[in-house]
Amino acid sequence: MGIIAFFISLIVLGILYRRMIARDVPEPIGRMQAVVPVLLGVVSAPLSFIFTLTCGYFLSTNGYTHADHSLITQSVVSALLFAGLTEELAKFLMILASFAIFSRTVRNVYEYTLIGAAVGMGFTLPEEILYGSDLLGLLFRIDFIAGHMIFGILMTYFLGMAKYKKLTAQGSPTREYILALLVPMLMHTLYDTFTANNKFLTNTDEEIQMIGAGMGIVVALAAFVIQIVILVKHKKNAEKLCSLRLS
Repeated sequence: MGIIAFFISLIVLGILYRRMIARDVPEPIGRMQAVVPVLLGVVSAPLSFIFTLTCGYFLSTNGYTHADHSLITQSVVSALLFAGLTEELAKFLMILASFAIFSRTVRNVYEYTLIGAAVGMGFTLPEEILYGSDLLGLLFRIDFIAGHMIFGILMTYFLGMAKYKKLTAQGSPTREYILALLVPMLMHTLYDTFTANNKFLTNTDEEIQMIGAGMGIVVALAAFVIQIVILVKHKKNAEKLCSLRLS
């Protein structure tokens, strides 16, 4: 099942990413600039696992245990450690690495967002094999299939705007730097709190399980709509973002 999820993601995200590249003007980015960030995104997946283990060790050595807290607190903490904080931080580092590698060739804010989309796509592929191994997991993965790509786009949009503001002296870039990490982290944590890390679903009480399932369905549907809205908005803003020159 995980292999099926992998190939579905590869095809869908590959098509989306290729179309994003085609919108880059006056000419699309080169092959290396398109491929390398995807590979770095793949690297960010095991890196996030190392971060998760580190956070888990820190909490356990400081006396934190799930059983001492409410189900919603357990869900939030799990979502933060297994997704919002650790995964977004790992992708953030690979995005910075991509910027360093292509610092002389990235020409505009739109190309910043292409790097974010590429790293997000790369992260998704190994994750699909790991978490798409059962039918329920596969359904949730397909529902928000471009999630990591969107988080990467948002992160690099804010980073690109920060650099543009700095270069053009159009105000302080501090707000954009903060939002670059905060927005994807919070969105990711919120989504996983009610889906993949929803502790209501694993409770022994059937009524609580139903409540958890209801919350998961609502959030999954909302995430699907938000996913489409952000992708459409990114498409509409492509020309404008291309005009925001960084070199």
